[in-house]
Amino acid sequence: MRAMVAERAISEGRTDSLYPGLRYYRFSTPAECIKTQRLMPGLVVVLQGRKTVALVGRSLSYDPLHCLVLAKETICRSTVVHADPNHPYLAIHLDLPPDILVKTLVALGDAKSPAASADVGGVFVSPVDPRVLQAMERLLPATDTAADRRLIAPLVVEEIVVRLLQSAAAPEIRHAAAVSRHAARIQRALQFMRDHFAQALTVDELARQAAMSPSHFAHSFREIAGVSPMRFLRDVRLEQARTLMLSGQVRPSEAAVQVGFASAAHFAREFKSRFDATPTDYVRRMRVP
Repeated sequence: MRAMVAERAISEGRTDSLYPGLRYYRFSTPAECIKTQRLMPGLVVVLQGRKTVALVGRSLSYDPLHCLVLAKETICRSTVVHADPNHPYLAIHLDLPPDILVKTLVALGDAKSPAASADVGGVFVSPVDPRVLQAMERLLPATDTAADRRLIAPLVVEEIVVRLLQSAAAPEIRHAAAVSRHAARIQRALQFMRDHFAQALTVDELARQAAMSPSHFAHSFREIAGVSPMRFLRDVRLEQARTLMLSGQVRPSEAAVQVGFASAAHFAREFKSRFDATPTDYVRRMRVP
């Protein structure tokens, strides 16, 4: 795993995979992330080096073969505290798609899960479950070709979510998701948003689709999916735009219109917030051999 990540983390800092939500990190010296990041529900596995993160009012540290599980949208500041050129900090970060999380939670129902060793408000650090690590080891090569990214990688991501919900991190995720009788409705809303992302959707319209009041829908959506409805819709649009641009089919301004953004300027701001680069710079960087 370390060798595979080292091969894919081609530059200092963040390197995005072509597969949505998967990225690699390499730091050859200690470094602090000055910018406060708003992270989606996700999984971070450290393979070399050590890092601390400040979130939900406390500091957590994790090192090789430990993972950080973010069960809901989180703001954090991070510091790489152990790295050198011969042994750089290496890590994988995988966003956990809210629709996959909710679908799996609904499918598992009231299945019992292990007790958590700590409760830190939707953030959990523990040794990585071997089954999660094995699945991630299969995920990386499954992102190397377009066919595998389309057909195989999504299945492996679903397996990773299932394994997480059978691991020591499960109580944190289940508590953050607060699975209730509304989960199936939220699941349908998530799928509706994926199917109609380019439309001018509003919380009121989505609430009607779910047969819920707007305020109750918005609260339940965030509670169950870990993000707000508009945040989920925004990220679906950005991933679709990224795919269009990397395929060489359209320019950034055209992608913005096709995926539902009201203006190219708004799209550019949101894209930079999500991917740490302007659309043009991002496409240029991703196309470098």
